[in-house]
Amino acid sequence: MKKKILVALDDSKSAWKAVEYVAQTFNKTQDVKVTLFHVLPGLPTALWDAGGILTEEEEKVRQRLATKWEEGKKKELEGLFGKARKRLVAAGVPATAVAREFSPDYSNVAQEIIDEARRGRYSTVVMGRRGLGTIKSALLGSVTNNVVHHAQGFAVTIVE
Repeated sequence: MKKKILVALDDSKSAWKAVEYVAQTFNKTQDVKVTLFHVLPGLPTALWDAGGILTEEEEKVRQRLATKWEEGKKKELEGLFGKARKRLVAAGVPATAVAREFSPDYSNVAQEIIDEARRGRYSTVVMGRRGLGTIKSALLGSVTNNVVHHAQGFAVTIVE
């Protein structure tokens, strides 16, 4: 059975540590699939759905602009995904075993990660910890804490 690993990836140092962890830990694992996963930031408010007040033509324009914005964000991330993929392949993970996925952010990054882990039937989610500290984490909440507390059916590995 193929071991499926989901790596939550952004441009933080802690996310890169997660990539390094996967490169070192799963480089010799047979039948591994690694998916680099990034949650795109939410649309700018100017591109939000206007709730039916736009004409049909205005709505089409809004949708085209939103799609163009999302594609631009994906393109900006190509370098990050390329660097992570290159590191995994250099460590011994087969190039064909490394994939990437994007998800739009609907205001809950942790839930997007959990949903992707369930949809893709991943065995493990690997993510970095931003190191907010206990007080800030408790007050603000964190993506990592939310994933750990709401994950069911898959392991979560947190890389410091």
